[in-house]
Amino acid sequence: MKPRVPRPTSDRATTTREDSAPDQARSTDAPAHQEPEGESSSDHCGFPDESPLDFPEPASVSSRRRRRRRLLTLLISLAVLLGVVATLYFSPLLVVRTITVQDNDLLTDERAQELLAPLHGTPLAQVSQGDVESLLTDERAVDEVMVAAALPEGLEIMVIEHPPVAEVHVGEEILFYSQQGELIRTFDESQRPDAEGYATPVISSEAALENESVFRSIVSVLGQLPEGARESLDSATAESRDSVQLELEDGRTVVWGNDERGAEKAAVLEAILGSPSGEFDGVEVLDISTPSAPVTR
Repeated sequence: MKPRVPRPTSDRATTTREDSAPDQARSTDAPAHQEPEGESSSDHCGFPDESPLDFPEPASVSSRRRRRRRLLTLLISLAVLLGVVATLYFSPLLVVRTITVQDNDLLTDERAQELLAPLHGTPLAQVSQGDVESLLTDERAVDEVMVAAALPEGLEIMVIEHPPVAEVHVGEEILFYSQQGELIRTFDESQRPDAEGYATPVISSEAALENESVFRSIVSVLGQLPEGARESLDSATAESRDSVQLELEDGRTVVWGNDERGAEKAAVLEAILGSPSGEFDGVEVLDISTPSAPVTR
């Protein structure tokens, strides 16, 4: 049996471990390279680490952005407005169900409602003044109309009528005429309207009723008279265009002549009618055919 020979310790391994220890110590003890306090690597480039590049926005870009915002606001407002208009224009909730007619004397309520009936069920926003005028166009008594909506379902119509200045009796009918000599309304005697403010002397002479020019001369004279003076009249007659006479309610006769210088003659007649009581007692005829030189007898 061979004796065990001890294995020598490796000098190389020992040396390596011993040599590496100082190296590790140097590596551990040597201070690591540090950035100066308060600085970062990005500071050397002049930009902060946590912020992107921030260049000033060109003025043209800002202006375009503002214009786009304003345009968007405008479009939204227009859309809302159009929606409201469309709702009012087409809504079945805001339709005509009641019609009120005002200031009508010659046009009766029954006749007005009959003529305006087609408007029922029409959206209020779609009813125009022209629509109402077209429905009343055959009513010669109507001069103008004014239309207003009375929400939610009403329509108010104010009528302005041609004022009648004379009337003619034919049988049991009463015919009202305008200053232009146009027939504006016919009533039965029993249906005569209570038209306050309308003074309508009766034209009764046969010549006036048979001759259109004579008739028009009379209504022209009556139309030139103020309402107060016309209220004092009972009737008007004429045998020709130049011989118009007015009969006052108190029985006196006013010789008017033709329809020229009407304003002057009307002023003279008003002065006579407004004179103190008794001043013209006994006077039966007032001749104002020449207004600058009236004659009484």
